[in-house]
Amino acid sequence: MSTDDQISDDFILPLFEEIYVVKERDFSIEYNPLGAGKQKLLMLVSSASEEFLENTELQLLNTIIEKGLKKELNDVWVVNIQRFPNASIENIWAHFEPLQVMVWGCADWLKSQDVSMEVHKQAYVNGAELLTAASLSTYLSDNAAKAKLWTGMQRMFFN
Repeated sequence: MSTDDQISDDFILPLFEEIYVVKERDFSIEYNPLGAGKQKLLMLVSSASEEFLENTELQLLNTIIEKGLKKELNDVWVVNIQRFPNASIENIWAHFEPLQVMVWGCADWLKSQDVSMEVHKQAYVNGAELLTAASLSTYLSDNAAKAKLWTGMQRMFFN
């Protein structure tokens, strides 16, 4: 803190000590998400073979974002959790500061973070509303799963 910013009044100083708490962000991991996150919606995906997702899964996710959620790709961040196996939920939340999170097929990673949730359920985790989903490939052919996903998305985004 520069000398210009120091408070010398002993009566006022305790009031400002709590206000000037600086959140530190861990910039040691560069996530390079797909999208700009304009609406603070984080989508965590899991793909070992691609930077983000296989082409058909990425197309489905784009359709869900545009037609289902009525958003654009730049309204969200898409991050492949497989690229960051040591990243904790706390680090990711601190980096992006999401309001809402959809987790696609990352059940094992969630369990490793002590978050146990059923698919298509939602909860608040570390201050962000979180909805779990199966891997996107599931929704390419399973209409019953699509219906459950849509119900969960309606509760999260349209209520």
